Amino acid sequence: MWKEVSLMNKVDISDWKDFQISRLFRISSPASRSIKTYNEGDVPYVSSGSINNGIISYLEPNEDEELEKGNCITVSPLDGSSFYQEDDFLGRGGAGSAISLLYNDNLTRYNALFICTVIKIMAQKFDYNDALTSDNLKTLKISLPAQKDKNGEFSIDVNKQYSDEGFIPDWDYMEQYMKAIEEKAQRRIDILNKL
Repeated sequence: MWKEVSLMNKVDISDWKDFQISRLFRISSPASRSIKTYNEGDVPYVSSGSINNGIISYLEPNEDEELEKGNCITVSPLDGSSFYQEDDFLGRGGAGSAISLLYNDNLTRYNALFICTVIKIMAQKFDYNDALTSDNLKTLKISLPAQKDKNGEFSIDVNKQYSDEGFIPDWDYMEQYMKAIEEKAQRRIDILNKL
């Protein structure tokens, strides 16, 4: 089922299937927050930046303030920058450039990194005047590998949770693919460190 990943080979996307973001994820928004009302601390403050995992500061939460739950993908409306947030964090909410939060119980660090890349590519069709708002994000379709059975036929979910056709995202394939890339990159780093 799984083959060695070569970073030099193109990924065959010819049989990937389209999935609407709102069918894949529970979408929510962080509470409205102003960074000016916080003291420095150790909790990441995630905003709509395109670098550093969207983290622009580390803050001390206000007393009894609920954090955004980790194990989610954050998406910037400005450019579609998408990042996996492993740990709980403070998110930039409110109007304008408030991030969106994507949750799915199947999400892991690795398949989330795969999906973040796909979202960023698909979000290129949006610009500043037509930002990737939460409404646009809900209807955004992304292409992903779909689960197949042992005979190579697509597995179909009769409940059609993820698509009208019943296709199911291949969460395991995405995870294994990203793990293979990480392992290959680590081997190259190890070689460079020995030089």
